[in-house]
Amino acid sequence: MRKTALLLLLSTYGSLAFAQQSQKVRGKVLDADNKPVAGATVNIKGSASGTKTDADGSFTLDVAKGKTLKITYVGMKEQEVLVNDESIYSVVLQSGTELDEVVVIGYGTVKKSDLTGAVASVTGKDLQSNLAKSASGALQGRIAGVSVSNAGGSPGSGMSINIRGLSSLGNNAPLYVIDGVFGDINIVDPNDIASLEVLKDASAAAIYGSRAANGVVIITTKGGKRSSPATLGINAYTGIQSLPKKMDLMDGPQWKKFQKDNGYLPTQAESFNANTDWQDEVFDTAPVNKVNLDIAGGGERSTYNVSAGYLDQRGILKTTGYKAFNIRTKNTFSFFNDHVRVGNTFLMKSGDRKFSDLTITDILRQNALLPVYDSSVRGGYATYAPWMKNLENPVGYLNLYNKHVYQTDFMLNGYAEVDLFLKGLKYKLNMGVNRTTGRNYNKNDAYTYGADLRKSSLSESAFFNNQWLVENTLHYDNTFDKHTISVLAGYSAQENTNRGFGASRNSLPLGTDAIDAASPAEQTTSGSLNESALISQFGRFMYSYDSRYLLTASLRRDGSSKFADGARYGVFPSVAVGWNVMNEKFFESAKGTMNELKLRASYGRLGNQEIPNYTTQSITSYGINYIQGGVWWQGASTGINWVSPRNLTWEETATSNIGVDMAFMQNKLNISADYYVRETKDILLGINQPPSAGLKGAPTLNAGTIRNNGFELLATYKNSIGNVNYNIGVNASKVKNEVKAVTVGNVQEFGGYNPQGEGTITWAKVGYPIGGFWVIKTDGLFQSDAEAQAYKSANGTTIQPNAKGGDIKFVDYNNDGRIDNNDRQYVGSPFPTLAYGIRGGLDYKGVDFAFFFDGMYGNKIYNYTRARMEQTNEVNNHSSSLLDSWTPSNTDTDIPRYSREDQNDNKRRVSDRWMESGAFFRLKTIELGYTLPSQWLSKATLKNGRIFLAADNLFTVTKYKGYTPDLGQNNGDNGTPSGVLTAGTDHGRFPLARTIMFGIQANF
Repeated sequence: MRKTALLLLLSTYGSLAFAQQSQKVRGKVLDADNKPVAGATVNIKGSASGTKTDADGSFTLDVAKGKTLKITYVGMKEQEVLVNDESIYSVVLQSGTELDEVVVIGYGTVKKSDLTGAVASVTGKDLQSNLAKSASGALQGRIAGVSVSNAGGSPGSGMSINIRGLSSLGNNAPLYVIDGVFGDINIVDPNDIASLEVLKDASAAAIYGSRAANGVVIITTKGGKRSSPATLGINAYTGIQSLPKKMDLMDGPQWKKFQKDNGYLPTQAESFNANTDWQDEVFDTAPVNKVNLDIAGGGERSTYNVSAGYLDQRGILKTTGYKAFNIRTKNTFSFFNDHVRVGNTFLMKSGDRKFSDLTITDILRQNALLPVYDSSVRGGYATYAPWMKNLENPVGYLNLYNKHVYQTDFMLNGYAEVDLFLKGLKYKLNMGVNRTTGRNYNKNDAYTYGADLRKSSLSESAFFNNQWLVENTLHYDNTFDKHTISVLAGYSAQENTNRGFGASRNSLPLGTDAIDAASPAEQTTSGSLNESALISQFGRFMYSYDSRYLLTASLRRDGSSKFADGARYGVFPSVAVGWNVMNEKFFESAKGTMNELKLRASYGRLGNQEIPNYTTQSITSYGINYIQGGVWWQGASTGINWVSPRNLTWEETATSNIGVDMAFMQNKLNISADYYVRETKDILLGINQPPSAGLKGAPTLNAGTIRNNGFELLATYKNSIGNVNYNIGVNASKVKNEVKAVTVGNVQEFGGYNPQGEGTITWAKVGYPIGGFWVIKTDGLFQSDAEAQAYKSANGTTIQPNAKGGDIKFVDYNNDGRIDNNDRQYVGSPFPTLAYGIRGGLDYKGVDFAFFFDGMYGNKIYNYTRARMEQTNEVNNHSSSLLDSWTPSNTDTDIPRYSREDQNDNKRRVSDRWMESGAFFRLKTIELGYTLPSQWLSKATLKNGRIFLAADNLFTVTKYKGYTPDLGQNNGDNGTPSGVLTAGTDHGRFPLARTIMFGIQANF
């Protein structure tokens, strides 16, 4: 008891002594134009104590005499002030350089000048494109080497994001870290982002180990400011979306005449006189509205930021849409003279995605002679006639089927950080929880489909995904003369649990909306449970000598429950070096021409464990049920599915990177360039086994090697002419992807996209890129029957015996005298040889203008949508291009003769007839804004206000004949297959909308 009292007395005396040595210092931070700098960081050098300036640039801080204040602000040069007997200070910050900026890296921050890895940083202001409905969409085209493409297109469907190409035949999505917690980028509203960093090379991402093989995206959300009064901000817009282009189809009379002229018009069709434009019937202009509110501020020892947002986006495909509501709070607190710091972030997003799985190609193929409505049939919508192709009535399908995904996501992060007994040493406990709950809802009314009656039905399923994370880290940061070191050591553990169940019944009575109202004789149930865990130890050492010579080294060891004992752990090291040449004495003479020059080099290894749970375990399969003696018996057994070998282990990616950062013209022109080689070994892939084995599924094996090498360039230029400030930025990336080896079995290839089972189009083959297109080449049209019969092999065999004049000539690539899938050739890749973005803007006396172009070159697209519109063997509508079909009097065309029998198989799917260039140049966004004059704002008690007019997806220059050439890998919407090998395939993608909108931004 006496010892405890003595300790309390000593600690109290120490605190009083510390307080007696300190004095209250006030100051104001201004820029070169004598304007206040809000949000500047004011720290006591060599200490963790500090604060931020308020809206007037003012700050207050307890500082001991003789201490040095360090004042920093992004984009301005760091300033130091020695504290003497004065109590009031005025600090002027000069414009800085990009290398003075502080960027977020894994478990810490670093000045850009001391950065050795390939890290791209984007500020929240840059990301808050007023058109951005999601953070992934706002990221599109901004960073070299980061591809953000259309996965589905329907509201709420998300985007496909790849960093530096594909390294796996499985999951290629990057790891997202949101305020220190692993999460989903779609939970974050772009309006809430303060900064976003992309860790592209292994040395930057290796601290995250196994989950970082595809890159890391670190998102830091907005916080409040110390000693700052509450500010209320609003950002709102409203707009209209529309279909940018329509497919050119035959109308009813054209189709009738065309069929009649070719001798194929069914007799029953004579009495059909409707002329329905199905695109007009199902696509519509649709509103979109978004509003965000946030309140931020703080006291002397705390900060807060509370925000809320609402998005209501109707889809241009009728009955589809997305509504989402999100709230976020972020708080920080400090105690004991800022030696103890705690904070938390809470995110919640609740969304209702109303979608349709209507196949887009069915809209285009449905006969224009079919009317929309028919009151004489069940459901009230006309159905196909016996002589027509059995396609759904698109309007009826959209209205009779009601499909929703209701989903609520929660993310909670809390941390506590304390300065320890040694100067620069601190301990941090970080904890995070992610929880997703949701419900799939699928209901349809009864209706007539051809001669059948489709029963009403209702199916619902619930899903619950939970993840917790605990991290313990020790940080040591200090400077000794010209030596600066930063050491990190940590331990983390996380667990993921996914559970789901569902039920469905048919024959739901009209007017009811509960499963138990339907027939119990027609029901199904389902359920699932998956659990996985990961534990890790990691460390990093960063060293800088005189801000000239830089070294970063890291090591992480991960253990995953997805692998068996003996193969669970992977070790992932990295090292990077940098040289700030501009800080050398010999460089002084060159600074008149080149202001900054830094060289970087790095190497590291990362792992990937993204395989299904229990892959190496023999699990029980349920549902093997039977009836015995009139009693229902539930059966279950092991040995039903393939089990992967117990030595299955980590997929491992090694990356080498060299880079250079430069600045010219008094830092107005900044250039960064990187070249990298990225090789993934032991790729995790499900390998098909002989059916004779009698087991289901495909075991996952370490099956091959994939290599990417590429070049990235970013150039920005900022300047002013009088009162006009302008900027322009260009980023470009070039990547080559290649399957280097397949190490399992004798077949050195894996098939991919196979539309409707009509032929495999994309493949992963050794020596070629993942998802390369392999099809039979064509060589024009036969101009006569005689020419077709004269097409013979070396041994005199007629290669296409069923061909006639006007049919397609296929190339007999293997010279075996016949056309089959063995004649396939490589014709291109879905990935561009060059991807680029051009961004610029200017402002003049309150008027601002900004634009963003993006594009691709060198990629191919397989247009299955056009293939279905131009095939002739079925009685459905066609593209109007068939009006130019070959005839003996119309030979100057590339459209083959019209034949319902199609004995030459002109519609052949495995053909370059359906291959098109995917190159495009697009005006992605354009915006015109006006900042209201201060004299107007004062009357409305506004601090600032701005109105703007903007457009998204305004025009696209492309030769592609589909709705949009912006095609990442399919996400499974609208009847499309999904997976890595579907990139660049148009199976009927949801068209991207053109959006025009008006908005307002204001702060109170």
